[in-house]
Amino acid sequence: IIYDLFEIDMETGIGLTSGQGSDPQVMIRYSSDGGRSWSNERWASAGKIGEYRRRVRFPRCGSDRDRVWEVTITDPVPVTLISAQANIRICDT
Repeated sequence: IIYDLFEIDMETGIGLTSGQGSDPQVMIRYSSDGGRSWSNERWASAGKIGEYRRRVRFPRCGSDRDRVWEVTITDPVPVTLISAQANIRICDT
């Protein structure tokens, strides 16, 4: 399976007016061995205050048969996760 895109549907534009959380970040990692080892971190903005149409997307996430995903938000902002989805392609190997 080739992961062309991983996208998180969440409430965006929830940044604070200043300081930590003014541009809240979402971090993902993924594992191909059941969580024993992890990819490098990848970061995307969850939107500064008022950026309600921000999309949290991670293109080109590699290939694997059995992927485990980790999503982390460490900024001090309210978090509402709605769903996550991946655009995938099946390759013949």
